Amino acid sequence: MRKTFCLWLSACLLLAGFVQAQSVTGRVTDATDGSAMPGVTIAIKGTKRGTVTNNDGAYTLQVPPRSTLMFTFVGYNNKEITINNNTVIDVALQRNDKLLDEIVVSSYDATTRRKYTGAVSTVSAGKLKDIPAATFDQALQGRVAGLYSTAGSGQPGSANRVVIRGQGTISGSSTPLYIVDGIPIEGSQFASLNTADFESITVLKDANATALYGSRGSNGVIVITTKKGKEGRVVFGLRTQHGISTQTRPRFDMMNAAERLKFEEEIGQETGATYGPGWSLSPLNPRNANLSEADKAKNKGVLDSLRNLNTDWRKIFFRDNARFQEHELTASGGNERTQFYTALNYYKQDGIALRSGLERYSFRTNVDFKGDKFSASVSSAIAYTNLSFIEQENTTSILNPFAAVYYALPYEYPYINGVLVNSSNSAAYNVYDQREGSDALERVLNTTSKSGELKGVISARLKYDLHPHLYARTTVGIDYRQRTGSRYINPNSYTGSQATGRQGSYGESFSRYMQFTSTSGLTYHNSINKHDFEVSALYEFNRAKYNDNSFTGYGLNPLFPETPVGITPGNNTNGFIPVISGRKTGNALASVIAIGKYSYDDKYTLNLTWRRDGSSTVPEKNRWHSFWSVGAGWDLKKEQFLANVNALSTIRLRGSYGLSATPFPSDRDFGYVASYAPTRYDGTPGVTPSDIGNPDYDWEYSNMLNFGIDLAAFKDRLRVTVEWYNKRTSNLFVDQQLSRTSGFTSRRINAGVMRNRGIEVDIAGDVISNKNVTWTIGANFAYNKNEILELGEVNEFVQGTSIIRVGLPIGTHYVVKYAGVNPETGKAEYYSADGKTKSTAYNTATMSVAEFGTYNPPFLGGFNTSVSWKGLTLDAVFSFASGYKRFNNEDFFNQNPSFATSNQSTQWFNRWKNKGDQTDIPAFGDPRRFSSKDIQDASYIRFRNLRIGYSLPKKWLAATKLLSDVQIYASGQNLFTITNWNGFDPEDNNNISTFEYPAARTYTAGVRVNF
Repeated sequence: MRKTFCLWLSACLLLAGFVQAQSVTGRVTDATDGSAMPGVTIAIKGTKRGTVTNNDGAYTLQVPPRSTLMFTFVGYNNKEITINNNTVIDVALQRNDKLLDEIVVSSYDATTRRKYTGAVSTVSAGKLKDIPAATFDQALQGRVAGLYSTAGSGQPGSANRVVIRGQGTISGSSTPLYIVDGIPIEGSQFASLNTADFESITVLKDANATALYGSRGSNGVIVITTKKGKEGRVVFGLRTQHGISTQTRPRFDMMNAAERLKFEEEIGQETGATYGPGWSLSPLNPRNANLSEADKAKNKGVLDSLRNLNTDWRKIFFRDNARFQEHELTASGGNERTQFYTALNYYKQDGIALRSGLERYSFRTNVDFKGDKFSASVSSAIAYTNLSFIEQENTTSILNPFAAVYYALPYEYPYINGVLVNSSNSAAYNVYDQREGSDALERVLNTTSKSGELKGVISARLKYDLHPHLYARTTVGIDYRQRTGSRYINPNSYTGSQATGRQGSYGESFSRYMQFTSTSGLTYHNSINKHDFEVSALYEFNRAKYNDNSFTGYGLNPLFPETPVGITPGNNTNGFIPVISGRKTGNALASVIAIGKYSYDDKYTLNLTWRRDGSSTVPEKNRWHSFWSVGAGWDLKKEQFLANVNALSTIRLRGSYGLSATPFPSDRDFGYVASYAPTRYDGTPGVTPSDIGNPDYDWEYSNMLNFGIDLAAFKDRLRVTVEWYNKRTSNLFVDQQLSRTSGFTSRRINAGVMRNRGIEVDIAGDVISNKNVTWTIGANFAYNKNEILELGEVNEFVQGTSIIRVGLPIGTHYVVKYAGVNPETGKAEYYSADGKTKSTAYNTATMSVAEFGTYNPPFLGGFNTSVSWKGLTLDAVFSFASGYKRFNNEDFFNQNPSFATSNQSTQWFNRWKNKGDQTDIPAFGDPRRFSSKDIQDASYIRFRNLRIGYSLPKKWLAATKLLSDVQIYASGQNLFTITNWNGFDPEDNNNISTFEYPAARTYTAGVRVNF
């Protein structure tokens, strides 16, 4: 009886609960793009009851009042919402970009970070969006520990120099291997790739990754995964942003007109030399003492006029507000078997210098199919890019606008009576300068240098399940680039009169690059009790072809501008002989690959890779070589002694060791072969030896040891990763100097050993994390010590302005040591060979020629913060590099008496003038020499990007029955730089600054809408 009563009472209570229960409906979407999220688990907290969303992201659930719903989905942050009296609850889930929960992707497989034993960093789509950068490598700056991405040019479309864990070669390539959707692509050619298409960028840094890619992976691997469609209704997206780019001022001051005239007068008094009207028309000039009062008054009037002119050459050569715009339309969706993603993008960025800019049209479509046993995906992208370039960038020539702006005298005016005045007709206008500014401007207005690039990347991946645990797969892909360049000089211009035949010129260049890759094999995966293992066997073939040709013709007909139609056929009579050149090359790589993964009880992990490569770029005797790696991981948190330490959620140790190889230099596909080139002798065609070759040539080999620790604490609110590595590169590519009697100056050999050893730290923390506010702070830091350990039969040799010496890092400056200015004579002094005594005699044979730091920064990193409050978000990113030096050639030319007819720096007013003066600027008459005076600290901290966005409330959008997400945003890039560097830009990709195109400051505003 009692038992029956209890059952009856329980049933009544259960029935009462159902009576009081209410129906809740809603829709779950992705907070980033507003797309529907099918398969999201929704559970009533404290119970086992729940449901999942359907294909449209919708759900319906009967719940008791005052319950709390828990929304969970892999790769997204969990969310809890108390029902109260609500019957409709729509939820937008945020993607989880936490450091320790990422998916590690390579060309060959994908795994969770917890099962990967190597060093890896991932940059998600959320960190890449809306950055006004024409190439994606610029978006990596400050994002990845141990990765140095530095701009060699601020010209739109220019690629960065990217180095991972230090430069490991002397004469070879330090460029990482780039992979897009499973296939390798050409490095440093990214102007036609649309960053908005990227879902994530994974940077693989240790032996687990580099050995997997064998002879291509020693410099690290950057794997790009593009966006995919999701199951659910079709979501349309529209994004548009506009902005402007402005100039950043260099950290040096040039003379204005009054200062320049004063300077000319002072040095005229000191030396008697005339450097302009400031002395030639000066009343203090003895030559003007006997002039009539009328002539003196005329001179004074001219000087007063020139003093007030102050031409701002920056405004003439540069755009005050260079325009930027980007527009994108996307569509994505699908059902449980087929999903698609399509994007059409238009990108246009004007450079801050006249004539420079980029315009790109790109289209991408990705399709994924999943059957019962067969699955396939196709990723394809095509883009066409127009680029326009300035003249002779990165040179000190006046043809480079960034040099001409500072060489040009402030009292020079480029136009007189509406006519552009240059050096060919300046005498007719009674001007008092060299017309450097006008000559450079005339060239800008009468020449063009353009390039049109067609880029296509397509890959297809097929997978077939042969057995529940065994599947076959193949990936094929093509990376294709075709570029056509043109260069035109107007025949009716002063510049055109300087060309061959004095009637301008027109030239075209054509280049084509194609790389085909195929990877096929079998993978077996199984789990038995606590054992989980996977084995893959693959064969890969890679073939690359490159060819280019160019011509330049002369004697242009002005009626046919910027076309080869206007070229006059050349012959020995008219002298319009065209210049023609071209080349064709290619290489191939065949590989056998084995990959093994094993884990026990999710605590112990073992990763093994083996690869055997055969490359056509290596002599037959060294053509085939094996590469391998072994990595192990231990999840300490799952051990009993740490299981009850609630403060720790993850603590994992990792280690790896392996062998890989540095890529063969791209300019030497057949560098091991003795080769010949065409020539002419007395008008007769013939051939001549061009390369001595080396049949013993080999790869550079790299062994890397890596230890890492992953740590998460306080419910994953604090996340830390620390890596230590030791990379030893042997068989270094070295150009051996030969006696000129051999007919050659050098040949490339393998000799020497280099080491890169360092530590990387990546840390992120959620300072505030609740349903209304999330505030995350992150930082990464890396220290790399580079050292040359051996150089074969020598201990050192000079390479340009650097010294390659055992015991020093690569890129070490090597110049005469500057000792300051003698206060008695005003002459520059240099240390003698003993390094202690000083001398004013500049003689490198008897002076101290010493090393002065390296242009590769040993310290680098970045820090960032992200705040979200309801619909408002703020993201800020900084990057820094420290401990490196560069040669400042800008200072060398702007403080040099040999170039005093051009404008000069105001630092000249601090020069030595009288006996006893204490200064670092010698007397004007003392010649400027190359020395350590011009080597400056280039360390910097740069505010990379600031983005502020606001998403309109969902309840506002629901009323439209059309819009699912609307976000407005504004951003600023390159907002300010803290540095002691006295030049254009401390950030560069080489050891010497020569008036490079500096990075611009860009402001943008935009809106993204999802339907």
